Amino acid sequence: MIKRVSVIGAGLIGSGWATLLATKGYEVSLYTDKKETLDKGIAKIKSYLEVMKNMNLVDKEPDYYMKNIRPTLNMDEAIEGTDFVIEAIIEDYDAKKKVFSYLDEKLDKNVILSSSTSGLLMTEIQKAMKRYPERGVIAHPWNPPHLLPLVEIVPGEKTSQETLNVTKDFMEKLDRVVVVLKKEIPGFLGNRLAFALFREAVYLVDEGVATVEDIDKVMTAAIGLRWAFMGPFLTYHLGGGEGGLEYFFSRGFGYGANEWMYTLAKYDKFPYTGVVKAVQQMKEYSFIKGKSFQELSKWRDEKLFQIYKIVWGDKKQNSNGENNK
Repeated sequence: MIKRVSVIGAGLIGSGWATLLATKGYEVSLYTDKKETLDKGIAKIKSYLEVMKNMNLVDKEPDYYMKNIRPTLNMDEAIEGTDFVIEAIIEDYDAKKKVFSYLDEKLDKNVILSSSTSGLLMTEIQKAMKRYPERGVIAHPWNPPHLLPLVEIVPGEKTSQETLNVTKDFMEKLDRVVVVLKKEIPGFLGNRLAFALFREAVYLVDEGVATVEDIDKVMTAAIGLRWAFMGPFLTYHLGGGEGGLEYFFSRGFGYGANEWMYTLAKYDKFPYTGVVKAVQQMKEYSFIKGKSFQELSKWRDEKLFQIYKIVWGDKKQNSNGENNK
């Protein structure tokens, strides 16, 4: 039974995890080794909770949920009595291996050690776990974790089925939409799909086809509206008319698409010129001019919740502050 959770890392992802866990009634230890980072993390959590309260995602004031969070600069204090660990530090194998090696030495074999990495592999991280590598697993959330429901669970070579089962059950108790990958692959599912599109977007900017702002308009006024509730397979299945996906590939739009798919970006690194152009054009992006990061984040979160209510309304996050113990 999971009651207490240790979150290792107090950046955007760690703070989001802590927010979600606290609103579900779990006891949360939030750890980082720098006081400035920890202070910023706590400030983020309070801000997230205020937004959630304003959107009726929770029914109590932020201070009520803050009582569930215990911030600390001491790793041993953070993991004392823990039932589950969520690592959310920088995307670096050496840093993660150091943390997982320490946790593996310190914690009972029944405590699962999960990583929030966006694309690194558990098989590599498990090399640092000398005692119980089978309890290591990836549980990758999407930013912001307290609002976006997806969690990708990815096993390493030594991850046990029990670890997968417990992690999946726990994430579902947090009202997450869980996907368990059948095999490891860098970037998992979501980021691979997202970066395939982002690669083409940067390419189009680099080639002078369109500005970053117009590319974003194409996404939000067409593609994104469909993808908010349909994935690419269902989208193009319907695009095939009565014949469905089979017709799409054989005689419909998909057949003609082969002619221009040949011209899509094929590079494996973002081109320097494309990066420079994209960064420069963001400075002229009309919507974000004069807005702070905090203002944009709040706007994003409110929009996400509006879409969330429409698409996942009957799975709305439990706002009573109690977990399923």
